[in-house]
Amino acid sequence: MYVKGPIDKYLDDLAAKKSAPGGGSAAALQAATGVALMSMVANYTVGNPKYKASEEDARQILKKSEDARKKLEAMVDEDVEAYGRLSKVMAQTKDPAKLDPAFKDAVKPPYEVCLIAAEALRLCEKLVECGNKNLITDTAIAAICLEGAFFAAKYNVYINLKYIKDTDFIGRIHSALQPLEEELPKLKEEILEKCEEVIK
Repeated sequence: MYVKGPIDKYLDDLAAKKSAPGGGSAAALQAATGVALMSMVANYTVGNPKYKASEEDARQILKKSEDARKKLEAMVDEDVEAYGRLSKVMAQTKDPAKLDPAFKDAVKPPYEVCLIAAEALRLCEKLVECGNKNLITDTAIAAICLEGAFFAAKYNVYINLKYIKDTDFIGRIHSALQPLEEELPKLKEEILEKCEEVIK
C-alpha cells in the first residue's frame, strides 16, 4: 500500500482529512527510520579497518536492525489495514462480542511497534560502544526516533484498549508496556550522554 510507494504520497495522505494513515502508522515509520539509521552506522562500521575489533558486534546489530526494519515497514501498512477493518465492524454493529476482536486486532500493529522499538533501542546502546564514531549523531538520532516511536505507538495501543471489555487482555498489554515506559527514557538519555561525550 504505502511502504512501497513515494514518501510524498504517504505524507499527503497523512496530512489529509482522512482517518488513515494516522498516528499508529506514523509511529511505525518513525521506528523504521530509527533502525534504518542504526543500519547505516553499522554498515559504515563493518569492513572499516579502524573498527576491526568490533566488526562482529556491528555485523550482528546490522542483521537485527534490518530484520526490525522489515517488520516495521510492514507495520506502516498493517496499522492502516487494521483500522480499516475496525471501521467496518464499528459501522455494522455495537455488539461488544464482535467489537472486542476488532479492537484487539487494531491493538496488534502499534503494540508490535512498541516491542520492536524497545528492543532496537537496547541495540542502539550497544551501537554507541562499537559503531563508527564519525556517525555518532546518527546513532543519537536513531535513539531519539525509537523512544519517540515507542511512546507514539503506546498511545495508539491505549486508545484501543479503552474500548475493549476483556480485562485479562488489557492487563497483559499493560504489564508488558508499563516497565518499558520507565526503562526507555532512561536508556535514551544514557545513549545521548555517551554520544555527547564523543561529540565534545
